[in-house]
Amino acid sequence: MKRIFLLSAVTLALFSQDKDPALLQVGAGVFDIIHRKPITGMVQLDYRSDYQVYKNNYIFIRPMSGFWINFESGFYVYAGFAMDIFLGKSNFIFTPSIGPGAYVRGGGKKLGFPLEFRDSVELSYRLPNRGRLGVQFYHMSNASLGRKNPGTECLLLFYGIPLN
Repeated sequence: MKRIFLLSAVTLALFSQDKDPALLQVGAGVFDIIHRKPITGMVQLDYRSDYQVYKNNYIFIRPMSGFWINFESGFYVYAGFAMDIFLGKSNFIFTPSIGPGAYVRGGGKKLGFPLEFRDSVELSYRLPNRGRLGVQFYHMSNASLGRKNPGTECLLLFYGIPLN
């Protein structure tokens, strides 16, 4: 299903833009937005490298890494890959990403295992300074490595600061 979704998004892209700079994305949002009442806030810092793992006329795949902390002292550190898909000649960018990470519960939700996998989608607008303003939604799961696999979903707004 994910492959079909990614292939559909790629076919929507008409051509890629010029090389994007490395980005430091600063975000704030909601942890466990679907299941948790009352909601818990979170802040995130995400680094997107300008190194091109793969690039063609439609996509730009780059390494990423980051961490977040929620307001219940839960903490997650991750690394993986992000795929920027520039939507035609517009300044809109669709970016799916995936990667594993280490989760420390703190006083928050039990996710069943310290290794959690994060897959996300985001939609952002590329600003004149080549920064980005956008929204990101992602799911975290231990892929049934633990006895329990409740998973969680997060939603946040971010600003991507261009670094070069």
